Amino acid sequence: MAIEVLLAGRVRGKRRTGPLRHLPGGWSDSTLPVTIVLIDHPGGLCLFDAGPGPRVASENGLPWHPWLRLARFEPVEPAEPAAALARRGARPGDIRWVVLSHLHVDHVGGLASAPRADIVVSRMEWARAEGLRGRLRGYVPDLWPEGREPVLVEPELPAVGPFPGGHDLAGDGTLLVVPTPEHTPGHVSLLVRLDGRRVLCGGDLAPSLDELAAVRPDIADWCAREGVEYVGAHGPPITRGAAARP
Repeated sequence: MAIEVLLAGRVRGKRRTGPLRHLPGGWSDSTLPVTIVLIDHPGGLCLFDAGPGPRVASENGLPWHPWLRLARFEPVEPAEPAAALARRGARPGDIRWVVLSHLHVDHVGGLASAPRADIVVSRMEWARAEGLRGRLRGYVPDLWPEGREPVLVEPELPAVGPFPGGHDLAGDGTLLVVPTPEHTPGHVSLLVRLDGRRVLCGGDLAPSLDELAAVRPDIADWCAREGVEYVGAHGPPITRGAAARP
């Protein structure tokens, strides 16, 4: 199995805290990565999260919203998975699945990079993003590609390790969409099990395995016991659980 963590952009937060964060300016001197994961699966290419995309990184690319003034997304070159696909002799239209951890702007803005893929979203996350209540929660439906319908999933399988259930995306147990409701109630992660290797793509569950131990110690301990590798959307590249925790 080939799995590659791609840098899709960078995010800059505010130095201020509390209500003062909403005032103009005050940007941090440092940034965090925004990563996506490309999985070369036997059944087709799978992308976990889509990154911010060029519109999110533009000052005028989004409607005004108070939550969108707390972080600034900055493009990188090459952005999106085009370069990684070219190395495989593939094109964006060859991506079969895009699994979205959740529907915040830095995870959905790059969906144009997978024009023919099934876009997989948890049913709960989709429901929470709809309508006026969705906008008040910080979702920006304007970023959803016109004419594309999501594939809404829920955990119909029995418990898997620390996860209360899962959805079998590929039909053979190698790509399991598992609920990880921390960052948002409908947030999901992707457990990849191929070629004797297991990788948990965690999105905004936690940036790194060490930080995962503070948020979900049950998942972090399971990764350590089972030798499951972990990658978050705003942290370092893939880290191995067995190496990170004694």
